[in-house]
Amino acid sequence: MSTVLLVLAHPNPDSLNGATAKSIERALTEKGHEVRMKDLYRTDFNPILGFKDFGAWQEGRVPDDVAKEQKDIAWADALVFVYPIWWHERPAILKGWIDRTFTKGFAWDFDDNGRVGKLKDKKAFIAATYGSPEPIYNELDVDMENLFSSVEKGTLAFCGIKETKFVDEFGVLMQDREANEKYLKRATEAAVAFLN
Repeated sequence: MSTVLLVLAHPNPDSLNGATAKSIERALTEKGHEVRMKDLYRTDFNPILGFKDFGAWQEGRVPDDVAKEQKDIAWADALVFVYPIWWHERPAILKGWIDRTFTKGFAWDFDDNGRVGKLKDKKAFIAATYGSPEPIYNELDVDMENLFSSVEKGTLAFCGIKETKFVDEFGVLMQDREANEKYLKRATEAAVAFLN
């Protein structure tokens, strides 16, 4: 079985996203995977990419807090991200975590032939929720085919992760408990199938 780093990016651990992360963790553990849960809102990791980060990189150093996160990423065969879509994007805390941890030399680099994705032996699963129902996105003419492009291509593929799976759910703020439970079950089953 595989090692899995499960990253939750929602401020409420009792939210649908929190329940989904716990359900995926439980199901993968039951299938024999080793899972480490990282709840970004409950860690002391600072997700703000700052001047000190650039200074450290220029000196060839990795800040201690970043090195600790990178150790967990390196350990994992698979990355699982669970988060809400806010303003057509992943939450800032997740984007900041990626900004600080998916660094040149660790997650990607350049050689004489161009870009080198250094996370190429990993795969990634994403479970994402939208508060608004799908017709609102259609009304706004949002290009749903490319909504995950910044994650799939701009982050994961750039770093060499080519095997990805997305499961999403619209209108969770207006759904009843039964509909949310169906999504939770669908996301959990999809994660288990993808990672087995």
